[in-house]
Amino acid sequence: MDENEHTFKIVFLGDPAVGKTSLITRYTTKTFQAEYLQTLGCQLNVAEIQVSDVLIRLIIWDLAGQPRFDSIRKLYFLGTDAAVVVYSVTDRESFVNVDGWLQAFQRVVPTMEQVPLILVSNKIDLEPQRTIERDEGVKRYAHLVFNELIETSAKTGDNVLKLFSTVTRLLVQYRLTELQERLSPFFFSSFAS
Repeated sequence: MDENEHTFKIVFLGDPAVGKTSLITRYTTKTFQAEYLQTLGCQLNVAEIQVSDVLIRLIIWDLAGQPRFDSIRKLYFLGTDAAVVVYSVTDRESFVNVDGWLQAFQRVVPTMEQVPLILVSNKIDLEPQRTIERDEGVKRYAHLVFNELIETSAKTGDNVLKLFSTVTRLLVQYRLTELQERLSPFFFSSFAS
């Protein structure tokens, strides 16, 4: 492999209809589709980020959240470089289920301390229907287990770029010490915030 190209596998986990597909679509195509389309099994997306002279390729695995896919989902966890767990701020059960998603992931990827974990509170554009506030309890929980907590809206695009920039930054920090040193001045200033 070319030392100027690096490929990473990212899995998106979470209950059905929390917006995993919409977040990925917003990032990769800059569009939003209001109609809910259920993901069947797994959907792959590719995003490429050019940082200085280095190409970072993200292979984004959008995993179905329905229980009927439990048995095959664990196969998709193998070889994961980063995991993004998404819940909807309008769906309390999707937040309660975050622990279950982490436990299922940890059964397959036991060295989670080597895998960046990001918790995403999606659908912040639906403020009137919000049932999960970003209070100190949520922040404390997130910081005990996750590297980052990010609130997003796939519909408006709020913080979607920040989400993928954060994932990329964490991947470089976790996986590529030599690359981090090479890109440090450019990379960390351009993805700051």
